[in-house]
Amino acid sequence: MIRRILFICYANTCRTPAAFEFAKLYANKFGLKGVIFDSAGWHIVFNHAQPETIEYLKLKGIEMNDFKPKPITGELIEKQDLIIGMERYQLTKIKNKFKTIKEDLRGKLYTLKEFNGADKKNLNIPDPYKKEKERYFEILEIVEKNVEMLVKKVGKINQAN
Repeated sequence: MIRRILFICYANTCRTPAAFEFAKLYANKFGLKGVIFDSAGWHIVFNHAQPETIEYLKLKGIEMNDFKPKPITGELIEKQDLIIGMERYQLTKIKNKFKTIKEDLRGKLYTLKEFNGADKKNLNIPDPYKKEKERYFEILEIVEKNVEMLVKKVGKINQAN
């Protein structure tokens, strides 16, 4: 049973805040109950989400005015049933940084695309930081589609258990 899902990326200001908001939206839409979503990043340098992320979500009817990025910690990692990274290296970094709980992480670490069954050559969702707005929106659309797929898959997994 999957009860806690953490989305991780580099700075927790673009892809993961969007993934968090889309996960809540699609969980509600598809009736996925009892799952807690969260997001965090490795390097917290801002105290807000990127303006492009806020704008994209607003176009989707989602308000995100009170979001504050937070760092990845051992305590946060330990309580998750599923940890979803935007890029493969972020998951490797978790294994390397949290060696004392490495065994507990087996079967819990995936990129968003990997969890949804993507080809091994196409597992990363790139960081659009410092790119043009159109690129941000392209990346956020990829995040949205994959989060929708994730929520549906988690629903099926939880129904089977």
